[in-house]
Amino acid sequence: MQVKDIMVKDVVTLEKGRKLTDATSLMKKNRISRVVVTDNGNLYGILTKTDIVRHMGSLSHGSVLPSTLRVSSVASSELVTIESDASLKEAAKLLYNKGISSLPVVDDGQLKGILTTTDLARTLRDSQQPIEDIVTKPYPVGPEDRVVHARRVMLDNDVDRVVVLEEGRIVGILTERDVGAALEAFKKDADRYQSSRIRQLKIGDVMTRDVVSLDISARVGDFCKLLLDKRISGVPVTREGKLVGMVTKKELPKVLLKGS
Repeated sequence: MQVKDIMVKDVVTLEKGRKLTDATSLMKKNRISRVVVTDNGNLYGILTKTDIVRHMGSLSHGSVLPSTLRVSSVASSELVTIESDASLKEAAKLLYNKGISSLPVVDDGQLKGILTTTDLARTLRDSQQPIEDIVTKPYPVGPEDRVVHARRVMLDNDVDRVVVLEEGRIVGILTERDVGAALEAFKKDADRYQSSRIRQLKIGDVMTRDVVSLDISARVGDFCKLLLDKRISGVPVTREGKLVGMVTKKELPKVLLKGS
């Protein structure tokens, strides 16, 4: 199977000089998590929701409103691309080695589509590879911990979500997007006490409580069906109801690299 067989052909693009709020509105309208950034019609980079959350979540930008920023100030200009006739295994290798979740598809300098880890999930719906093969270390936090602590855990360990435990039970999950939404709410009412209030914000106040999980005995196909049906990017993995790991879309390229 080749990249062109599963890539999304209708790519949403945005000029680098547009406001960051234009990008977030475009993502929301099209129910997507990234846009390809252009410079006078030429490929420039890529902007993801994660880029926005990480930038705005930085305390050094605590008083900066998204409406004052341009796309170019947040977008990554280190663009990794792939050709449409490349194999899925080649794409998986690039995604895995570069630690990225999408590849603009470019032929002869022209943007033809985009391939994401969600597209890989669609091809792996029937995979019987054990989920245990791609489970990663979980990073648990407590509901009474501060959101700034959770964000530091995410940054230090290069993960985009943490599991919230209370007396050993999974009671929630906190993602970078949850953090971003919370910070955005604060920024709408910016005042001189904003930084202090952000530092005091507790995980239990902003976490997602309706947590979907998978047992360690599940298959990769089970995970792919779940993330496609629920429109989520990762879930906790349990054994006999106890947290043992985390599995995310980021790990899917490993499945293709193993030839499963």
